[in-house]
Amino acid sequence: MNLFKLRRIGLAVAVAMLSATLASACGGSGDDGGNADKRSGGTIEIPEGAPFVDQDNLKFSPTELTVKVGEKVYFKNSETALHTVDVEGENVSGNMKKNDVFVFEFPSAGAYDITCAYHPQMKAKITAVD
Repeated sequence: MNLFKLRRIGLAVAVAMLSATLASACGGSGDDGGNADKRSGGTIEIPEGAPFVDQDNLKFSPTELTVKVGEKVYFKNSETALHTVDVEGENVSGNMKKNDVFVFEFPSAGAYDITCAYHPQMKAKITAVD
């Protein structure tokens, strides 16, 4: 590998590390009523009976869920692997570490494909109904 390629790789790694550091430092704590990043290292309590999707053993559980439009859905990473919550291919959660909880509200009726950017085998479908 030549020196130019090594420098490019080094720069890419540095940019990725800086981006991850900034992303983890910019979490919000208030309820903005929208779909802002609401991760919190496990301090968000998941209400009993609330729609909940666990990320564990490199899969989403359950793999199918029906919720009401605007209802809060809680996603929790229960393992040490980094995960994301991607809705229709868009990362809405950022990187989730072990015990991070992310809350998302589906804005309109429809069937949404849920995936993880790091683990393509992780798939779920959430259907939002009026």
